[in-house]
Amino acid sequence: MTQIGRLEPVPLRELWRHEARDFTSWLVENLDLLGETLGMDLSLVKQEAAAGPFSADILAEDDDGNPAIIENQLERTDHDHLGKLITYLSNLNAKTAVWITSEPRPEHEKAVHWLNEALPVDTAFFLVKIEAYRIGDSPPAPLLTIVAGPSPEARQIGEQKKDLAEHHLLCLEFWRQLLEQANEHTDLHARISPSTKSWIGAGSGKGGVRFNYAIRMNDAQAELGVGHRFGHYVADTSG
Repeated sequence: MTQIGRLEPVPLRELWRHEARDFTSWLVENLDLLGETLGMDLSLVKQEAAAGPFSADILAEDDDGNPAIIENQLERTDHDHLGKLITYLSNLNAKTAVWITSEPRPEHEKAVHWLNEALPVDTAFFLVKIEAYRIGDSPPAPLLTIVAGPSPEARQIGEQKKDLAEHHLLCLEFWRQLLEQANEHTDLHARISPSTKSWIGAGSGKGGVRFNYAIRMNDAQAELGVGHRFGHYVADTSG
Protein backbone atom coordinates (compact mmCIF):
# COMPACT_ATOMS: atom_id res chain seq x y z
CA MET A 1 0.00 0.00 0.00
CA THR A 2 1.33 3.41 -0.97
CA GLN A 3 2.27 5.51 2.01
CA ILE A 4 0.59 8.93 1.92
CA GLY A 5 1.76 11.74 4.15
CA ARG A 6 -0.17 14.59 5.67
CA LEU A 7 0.42 18.28 5.28
CA GLU A 8 1.43 19.90 8.55
CA PRO A 9 1.33 23.70 8.95
CA VAL A 10 4.59 25.39 9.84
CA PRO A 11 4.62 28.71 11.76
CA LEU A 12 5.99 31.35 9.44
CA ARG A 13 8.24 32.81 12.11
CA GLU A 14 10.11 29.51 12.21
CA LEU A 15 11.08 30.11 8.59
CA TRP A 16 11.54 33.87 8.61
CA ARG A 17 12.18 35.37 12.03
CA HIS A 18 12.47 38.91 10.71
CA GLU A 19 9.99 40.17 8.13
CA ALA A 20 12.18 42.64 6.23
CA ARG A 21 15.56 41.00 6.67
CA ASP A 22 14.51 37.37 6.21
CA PHE A 23 11.18 37.10 4.38
CA THR A 24 11.65 39.98 1.95
CA SER A 25 15.17 38.78 1.11
CA TRP A 26 13.86 35.26 0.48
CA LEU A 27 11.08 36.60 -1.74
CA VAL A 28 13.57 38.64 -3.78
CA GLU A 29 15.31 35.39 -4.64
CA ASN A 30 12.01 33.60 -5.37
CA LEU A 31 10.01 36.12 -7.38
CA ASP A 32 9.34 33.36 -9.91
CA LEU A 33 7.18 31.58 -7.28
CA LEU A 34 5.10 34.71 -6.73
CA GLY A 35 4.92 35.26 -10.49
CA GLU A 36 3.53 31.76 -11.02
CA THR A 37 0.81 32.48 -8.48
CA LEU A 38 -0.12 35.78 -10.12
CA GLY A 39 0.20 34.50 -13.68
CA MET A 40 2.95 36.92 -14.70
CA ASP A 41 6.72 37.12 -15.00
CA LEU A 42 8.35 39.30 -12.35
CA SER A 43 11.92 40.55 -12.33
CA LEU A 44 13.57 42.50 -9.52
CA VAL A 45 14.24 46.20 -9.94
CA LYS A 46 15.11 47.15 -6.37
CA GLN A 47 14.62 46.06 -2.79
CA GLU A 48 13.47 48.89 -0.49
CA ALA A 49 12.55 51.22 -3.35
CA ALA A 50 12.14 54.84 -2.24
CA ALA A 51 8.87 56.72 -2.67
CA GLY A 52 9.65 60.07 -1.07
CA PRO A 53 10.45 59.42 2.60
CA PHE A 54 8.86 55.96 2.37
CA SER A 55 10.12 52.76 0.77
CA ALA A 56 8.37 49.78 -0.80
CA ASP A 57 9.60 46.34 0.24
CA ILE A 58 10.15 45.28 -3.38
CA LEU A 59 9.94 47.10 -6.70
CA ALA A 60 9.74 44.70 -9.63
CA GLU A 61 8.78 44.73 -13.31
CA ASP A 62 6.20 42.60 -15.07
CA ASP A 63 6.79 40.93 -18.44
CA ASP A 64 5.82 44.16 -20.23
CA GLY A 65 8.29 46.24 -18.25
CA ASN A 66 5.63 47.89 -16.08
CA PRO A 67 6.48 48.62 -12.42
CA ALA A 68 5.02 46.27 -9.80
CA ILE A 69 5.26 46.94 -6.08
CA ILE A 70 5.19 44.25 -3.40
CA GLU A 71 4.57 44.81 0.30
CA ASN A 72 5.05 41.98 2.79
CA GLN A 73 3.39 41.37 6.13
CA LEU A 74 3.86 38.22 8.18
CA GLU A 75 1.05 39.30 10.50
CA ARG A 76 -2.62 40.23 10.03
CA THR A 77 -3.33 42.95 7.49
CA ASP A 78 -3.63 46.49 8.83
CA HIS A 79 -4.54 49.96 7.60
CA ASP A 80 -0.92 51.06 7.68
CA HIS A 81 0.15 48.63 4.96
CA LEU A 82 -2.94 49.33 2.86
CA GLY A 83 -2.10 53.03 2.94
CA LYS A 84 1.52 52.30 2.06
CA LEU A 85 0.51 50.23 -0.96
CA ILE A 86 -1.75 52.95 -2.33
CA THR A 87 1.04 55.50 -1.77
CA TYR A 88 3.61 53.35 -3.57
CA LEU A 89 1.19 52.48 -6.36
CA SER A 90 0.67 56.14 -7.19
CA ASN A 91 4.14 57.54 -6.49
CA LEU A 92 6.06 54.80 -8.33
CA ASN A 93 3.59 54.77 -11.27
CA ALA A 94 3.11 51.03 -10.78
CA LYS A 95 0.59 48.95 -12.70
CA THR A 96 0.50 46.12 -10.15
CA ALA A 97 0.33 46.14 -6.35
CA VAL A 98 0.82 42.94 -4.36
CA TRP A 99 0.05 42.68 -0.65
CA ILE A 100 1.38 39.47 0.91
CA THR A 101 0.11 38.59 4.38
CA SER A 102 -0.30 35.64 6.71
CA GLU A 103 -3.82 36.66 7.74
CA PRO A 104 -5.98 38.83 5.47
CA ARG A 105 -8.79 40.59 7.31
CA PRO A 106 -12.24 40.41 5.62
CA GLU A 107 -12.45 44.20 5.67
CA HIS A 108 -9.18 44.54 3.75
CA GLU A 109 -10.18 41.80 1.33
CA LYS A 110 -13.33 43.80 0.57
CA ALA A 111 -11.23 46.96 0.16
CA VAL A 112 -8.99 45.26 -2.42
CA HIS A 113 -12.04 44.05 -4.36
CA TRP A 114 -13.34 47.63 -4.33
CA LEU A 115 -10.00 48.99 -5.53
CA ASN A 116 -9.95 46.59 -8.46
CA GLU A 117 -13.37 47.89 -9.49
CA ALA A 118 -12.25 51.52 -9.21
CA LEU A 119 -8.69 51.36 -10.60
CA PRO A 120 -7.92 51.87 -14.32
CA VAL A 121 -8.30 48.73 -16.43
CA ASP A 122 -4.51 48.39 -16.83
CA THR A 123 -3.90 48.39 -13.06
CA ALA A 124 -4.24 45.40 -10.71
CA PHE A 125 -4.23 45.01 -6.92
CA PHE A 126 -3.59 41.56 -5.42
CA LEU A 127 -4.08 40.37 -1.85
CA VAL A 128 -2.05 37.16 -1.37
CA LYS A 129 -2.01 34.85 1.64
CA ILE A 130 1.29 33.20 2.60
CA GLU A 131 1.35 29.85 4.45
CA ALA A 132 3.93 27.10 4.93
CA TYR A 133 3.58 23.31 5.20
CA ARG A 134 5.71 20.20 5.47
CA ILE A 135 5.09 16.48 5.07
CA GLY A 136 6.73 14.47 7.82
CA ASP A 137 10.41 15.44 7.98
CA SER A 138 10.41 17.17 4.60
CA PRO A 139 11.69 20.74 4.25
CA PRO A 140 8.91 23.30 4.78
CA ALA A 141 7.35 24.65 1.59
CA PRO A 142 5.58 28.01 1.17
CA LEU A 143 2.06 28.23 -0.26
CA LEU A 144 0.87 31.46 -1.89
CA THR A 145 -2.86 31.87 -2.53
CA ILE A 146 -4.64 34.80 -4.16
CA VAL A 147 -7.38 36.02 -1.82
CA ALA A 148 -8.46 39.03 -3.89
CA GLY A 149 -7.42 40.30 -7.30
CA PRO A 150 -8.64 41.70 -10.61
CA SER A 151 -11.31 39.84 -12.56
CA PRO A 152 -13.50 40.47 -15.62
CA GLU A 153 -16.51 40.75 -13.29
CA ALA A 154 -14.79 43.42 -11.19
CA ARG A 155 -13.83 45.37 -14.31
CA GLN A 156 -17.41 45.21 -15.57
CA ILE A 157 -18.78 46.43 -12.24
CA GLY A 158 -16.22 49.24 -12.25
CA GLU A 159 -17.24 50.34 -15.75
CA GLN A 160 -20.91 50.27 -14.77
CA LYS A 161 -20.18 52.46 -11.75
CA LYS A 162 -18.24 54.94 -13.91
CA ASP A 163 -21.07 55.07 -16.45
CA LEU A 164 -23.56 55.67 -13.65
CA ALA A 165 -21.40 58.42 -12.17
CA GLU A 166 -21.13 60.10 -15.59
CA HIS A 167 -24.90 59.85 -16.01
CA HIS A 168 -25.42 61.51 -12.63
CA LEU A 169 -23.06 64.36 -13.53
CA LEU A 170 -24.89 64.95 -16.80
CA CYS A 171 -28.25 65.03 -14.99
CA LEU A 172 -26.85 67.45 -12.41
CA GLU A 173 -25.56 69.81 -15.08
CA PHE A 174 -28.81 69.60 -17.10
CA TRP A 175 -30.96 70.53 -14.10
CA ARG A 176 -28.55 73.28 -13.08
CA GLN A 177 -28.89 74.96 -16.46
CA LEU A 178 -32.66 74.43 -16.63
CA LEU A 179 -33.22 75.90 -13.15
CA GLU A 180 -30.93 78.78 -13.96
CA GLN A 181 -33.07 79.62 -16.99
CA ALA A 182 -36.34 79.08 -15.11
CA ASN A 183 -35.30 81.36 -12.25
CA GLU A 184 -34.96 84.23 -14.71
CA HIS A 185 -38.72 84.05 -15.37
CA THR A 186 -40.30 82.80 -12.12
CA ASP A 187 -39.46 82.25 -8.48
CA LEU A 188 -41.40 78.95 -8.29
CA HIS A 189 -38.11 77.03 -8.62
CA ALA A 190 -36.08 79.17 -6.25
CA ARG A 191 -35.96 76.52 -3.52
CA ILE A 192 -35.14 73.60 -5.82
CA SER A 193 -31.58 72.29 -6.14
CA PRO A 194 -30.16 70.41 -9.13
CA SER A 195 -30.52 66.63 -8.80
CA THR A 196 -28.71 63.54 -10.06
CA LYS A 197 -32.10 61.93 -10.73
CA SER A 198 -33.90 61.97 -14.07
CA TRP A 199 -36.74 64.11 -12.66
CA ILE A 200 -37.38 67.02 -10.34
CA GLY A 201 -40.60 68.50 -8.93
CA ALA A 202 -41.76 71.97 -8.00
CA GLY A 203 -44.84 73.39 -6.30
CA SER A 204 -46.93 75.90 -8.23
CA GLY A 205 -47.68 78.13 -5.27
CA LYS A 206 -51.26 76.83 -5.14
CA GLY A 207 -52.38 73.95 -2.94
CA GLY A 208 -52.67 70.58 -4.69
CA VAL A 209 -51.02 71.83 -7.87
CA ARG A 210 -47.40 71.03 -8.75
CA PHE A 211 -45.09 70.58 -11.69
CA ASN A 212 -42.81 67.62 -12.40
CA TYR A 213 -40.09 67.60 -15.02
CA ALA A 214 -38.55 64.41 -16.41
CA ILE A 215 -35.82 63.65 -18.95
CA ARG A 216 -35.22 60.45 -20.88
CA MET A 217 -32.79 59.30 -23.53
CA ASN A 218 -34.62 60.84 -26.50
CA ASP A 219 -37.20 63.25 -25.07
CA ALA A 220 -38.31 65.25 -22.05
CA GLN A 221 -41.62 65.60 -20.28
CA ALA A 222 -43.37 68.21 -18.14
CA GLU A 223 -46.23 67.07 -15.88
CA LEU A 224 -48.93 69.19 -14.28
CA GLY A 225 -50.29 67.53 -11.13
CA VAL A 226 -53.68 68.54 -9.76
CA GLY A 227 -54.69 66.76 -6.55
CA HIS A 228 -54.25 63.03 -7.16
CA ARG A 229 -54.98 63.20 -10.88
CA PHE A 230 -52.25 64.10 -13.31
CA GLY A 231 -52.35 65.43 -16.82
CA HIS A 232 -49.14 65.73 -18.79
CA TYR A 233 -47.64 67.52 -21.71
CA VAL A 234 -44.85 65.82 -23.65
CA ALA A 235 -42.31 68.26 -25.01
CA ASP A 236 -40.72 67.42 -28.34
CA THR A 237 -36.95 67.90 -27.95
CA SER A 238 -35.89 66.14 -31.11
CA GLY A 239 -35.37 69.26 -33.13
